Amino acid sequence: MWRLCASLTLVLLSSSLLRAAEAAPILPAAAQSYLPKGWKLLEVVKADLNSDGRDDLVFVREEADPKKVIKQLPANDGVRNYNPRVLTVLLAEEAGFRKLGEYSKLIPPAFDDEWENYDDRFSGLSVKKGILTVGFRYWASAGTWSMSMESYKFRLEAGRLRLIGSETDSFHRGSGEKDLFSTNYLTGKVKWTSGLNEFDEKESEPKIKWETLPSRKPIYIEELPACARLK
Repeated sequence: MWRLCASLTLVLLSSSLLRAAEAAPILPAAAQSYLPKGWKLLEVVKADLNSDGRDDLVFVREEADPKKVIKQLPANDGVRNYNPRVLTVLLAEEAGFRKLGEYSKLIPPAFDDEWENYDDRFSGLSVKKGILTVGFRYWASAGTWSMSMESYKFRLEAGRLRLIGSETDSFHRGSGEKDLFSTNYLTGKVKWTSGLNEFDEKESEPKIKWETLPSRKPIYIEELPACARLK
């Protein structure tokens, strides 16, 4: 069992190293003015969000203030980066780009005192068929054996990004016990699959339970807290 956990740890560390080694993202010339001085890009995605045939831009920027980076063990290999991050969405127009919005709460900094044993929780952006997906991961070096991967899906509606769905994959690194949650915020339904085993499918005895959200009131990206975790 320890070999499986060690292998998973190695995979996550390798992914982080590969991500760090990738070429620095850049914005098109027409969008450069939307990156303030003293900030750097973490990730940029080009895709059509409003079905007009033009590539829009979704990017995450992080302040580059060395005073907000503290070297202190044991968390995050001794580096505590408190620099804030902002998710920005630009819609392409004939003359360039128009800012749809800047969202300063959703993407947490690389380090947070309340989550001091956790790796950087932001895991990336993607867009498919006009749906923006923002991912987060919860991997702790101490204090818990559980880890999870979460993704939140947004669709552009009347000039705002509406939360339409989310997926959560969580498991116990010791036992392999695994749960999947799939939430449809349009229908208000939650599918919970339990009884799974991350390490051995033969041990899995899937059980599906359906739940209903207490409200189907639309939720928009600017209303969400860090990592989109609703109370």
